[in-house]
Amino acid sequence: MKRLLSFFLLLVLAPLSAVLADDLPGIRANIELVTGTKQTVQFLGVNQDTVSLGGVIQGKFTVVHILKDRIKSIVDEQGNDLMNISKTPAALSSDSSSVVQDSSQAAEAQQDSSTKPLPQPAPVFLDSVQGKHVFVAMEHRAIDSVLAEQITPIIIRLLQESGTPVVIAKRTDFGYCRDNACIKDSLATYGAASAYLGRIAPASSNDSISIQASHYSFIDSANHDGDIAKMNLSVFKSISDATSGNKLKHFIMQLQGEAIPVQAAKRSYIHVETDPEGATLALSSQGDICRTPCTFATKDSGKVTLYAYWGVDKQLWGASSTVNPIGSDTIKISLKLKPVRPELRVFSIPGDAEIYAGSSQLSIDSKPIGHTPDKYPIYEPGMSTVQLRKAGYRDTMVTVFVPPTELTDINVEMEPIRDLEELKAQEEWIHQRKVSRIGKTLMGASIAPIVIGALFTYLANQDYDDADKIKQELERPASSAGATFQEKIKENHDLVKKGDRKMIAGGSLIGGGLIMLSVGFVLAF
Repeated sequence: MKRLLSFFLLLVLAPLSAVLADDLPGIRANIELVTGTKQTVQFLGVNQDTVSLGGVIQGKFTVVHILKDRIKSIVDEQGNDLMNISKTPAALSSDSSSVVQDSSQAAEAQQDSSTKPLPQPAPVFLDSVQGKHVFVAMEHRAIDSVLAEQITPIIIRLLQESGTPVVIAKRTDFGYCRDNACIKDSLATYGAASAYLGRIAPASSNDSISIQASHYSFIDSANHDGDIAKMNLSVFKSISDATSGNKLKHFIMQLQGEAIPVQAAKRSYIHVETDPEGATLALSSQGDICRTPCTFATKDSGKVTLYAYWGVDKQLWGASSTVNPIGSDTIKISLKLKPVRPELRVFSIPGDAEIYAGSSQLSIDSKPIGHTPDKYPIYEPGMSTVQLRKAGYRDTMVTVFVPPTELTDINVEMEPIRDLEELKAQEEWIHQRKVSRIGKTLMGASIAPIVIGALFTYLANQDYDDADKIKQELERPASSAGATFQEKIKENHDLVKKGDRKMIAGGSLIGGGLIMLSVGFVLAF
């Protein structure tokens, strides 16, 4: 902006200094702007915060007005400070020329000393803004000139109809001051009641254009930041888009600092029937809502996807459809169900995370249903919750709508644990779960030796019973020297030995099983 200001002033002041003469009104002086630009001009005087400079351009005396805060210094040829004229009266009175306090006095002095009167400087726009509401032409690209010419009168007319008597200003009315900040400051300095400043610029979308404006009230000291209004329009149908849907009305209300009324969304109704009846109807945003046939209300103005499902044992029937609701009206739809096999597939970063079903608090007794990545059949569509756990990462819970007609993917990025205490707590939980699992494994493994030991004990008792029967036979009166008697004795001894061996094996197995059961119980509980 500084470079632009310097360039503009050079264009204006350079021809002034080129034709300066000693008989021109004012004092020959050297000016330096805050931007660093230096030039020789005719100093005509200071009026409040405006400095008047003059010279001859194309044979005509021309006056330029510049705000004091844009000037670093003005000194005459003797080095007197002309910006603070009241501080150097003696120095100025010694010169044959005197400082003319405003442009009109300079012109009168010139008429007294010349037979050819000099033209009076034309009044500047800022001299007439006292107490007025000024609408400044919007900044815009050359390509948006037509839109600016079309929409600006509409905005001004709406402002006037709202009770604000705005006046229109061109950006060229402010001379070198062309940016919104400078124009705002100038209008405030010259006593304007308020200022409307805006611009037309490209929107984020290529097929849209943005109109932005701010209203600064210089009377209301509390309104420092101004009221801001903005609307996006179609590039191809800007005017028709602006005049539809109360866009311009709301734009003006925002500029005036008024709240835009919130309109209640229109309800639409959808009636759904299914074959067979009694199916559960669900929406991805709400889950299950009713059983068919049923009618429900929605505020959605876009497309709505409906899902219907019906389960028999583990066989699922389902169907889906997408509809466009009609505002304040009812749309009817019929769905025919067919066998479906919905699935839920879970991915995680990093992989190999344990998957737990449901939202219950995880404990050392919780059992994972698998590890990522994996997929599972779904028998109850609707809102499903899974939890993921992996060593070194925070537990992650995800709830997702699982439709009854398709495969649903869940992609979860797990967050590493960076807190040392939290990491230790997780490691302790993992250790306790391992110990508990070992205990339960021992308890489960103890069943086999106990059962086998019991079986051996039973078989041993069978051998003892058979040996006892032989013993009873041998006690009957008979010849003790016979071969049959001796065979019976041998068979009795063999049965007793077999029974002893089986009893020892059975007892050992039962004992070992009981020890495993005891240790496992202690570890598990």
